Amino acid sequence: MPGRRQRQQLSLLQGAPVKPIRIPSARSSRGMTLVELLVAMTIGLFLIIMVVTVLISTTTSSRVSVLTAQMNEDAALAIELLQEQIRLSGFSGQTAGARHFTGVPLIGCDSGFTPASESGPFDQLACNPGNGADSLAVRYEGTGLNSQLVGNVPPLLPADCTSSGVAAADPGTGTAISLIDNRFYIENDAGNANTPSLYCRGSDGAGGFNQSSALIPNIEDLQFRYAVTRMPVAGQVMPHQVTAHVDASDPALGNVLLNWSRVAAVHICLVARSAQPVPLGDNQVVDVGRFVDCNDVVQNPMDRFVRRSYRTTVFLRNARPAVPAAFELNGVVVQNPYRHLSSSN
Repeated sequence: MPGRRQRQQLSLLQGAPVKPIRIPSARSSRGMTLVELLVAMTIGLFLIIMVVTVLISTTTSSRVSVLTAQMNEDAALAIELLQEQIRLSGFSGQTAGARHFTGVPLIGCDSGFTPASESGPFDQLACNPGNGADSLAVRYEGTGLNSQLVGNVPPLLPADCTSSGVAAADPGTGTAISLIDNRFYIENDAGNANTPSLYCRGSDGAGGFNQSSALIPNIEDLQFRYAVTRMPVAGQVMPHQVTAHVDASDPALGNVLLNWSRVAAVHICLVARSAQPVPLGDNQVVDVGRFVDCNDVVQNPMDRFVRRSYRTTVFLRNARPAVPAAFELNGVVVQNPYRHLSSSN
């Protein structure tokens, strides 16, 4: 039986039609036209623009989120620090029922302490005029239970707000203690591009003060209001009922040291800002900067920094007895450990 090749040869000899080989024409092998090329380039460019737009938007949103998160963290740290210090104000140990520290626990100024009095005695603190950021001074007995202990050799000393040791001295009660006297205020930090920061200066316990220290950056404003009770009466337990919420310059306080024994709680408000200006993206600069300040006034700064106000209220747990009544034991009235806050002193 003939093979395939033989059959093909036989078919050629018998005159069978042979299928012609097709050669591509010049027209069928041509490339893209100019119009087609322009359309393809336009589509490609559109896709590139879409990808870049999404990338920029995502990067902007991410950058704003990072800066806002950092701002919230700075504010939280500042609030926590101030809360801790205010709660400690007035803390004192006792010996045979007598307190080691019997002074007024805190005092504040609406626009900051004057430079001349800022590092002076507690009872001589004076206030700046105007409406700037507030300052606050708090005092308490420092111990290993409420303060960091510092030093190279025993006995270690309780530290102030700048982590410097506070020497022991007698505050007038017959017992030597490390009396912490921390003073908080807002100032531009020259070592950090003049960034507004929460500062503190603490006493060294020997009549002087340690170098001030910037604690937390990007804190622009600090405002305090004070919950005050009625005036104390000599020989009676300190009153508990709050009668007003006032500023430091209010006549209820009036920067008179005795009046500050009326303070039962402190309301804190601070304004924090982002570490850097934020990218605008699709936002307007007026929308980025808008915030409500500590006086409940809407502000619209145009510098592209994000700002927010943060608030809390702290009760002075060491400046009031637990119950608004005389201290009794088996029906016998005992000495009131809070008598130092009465108007008799």
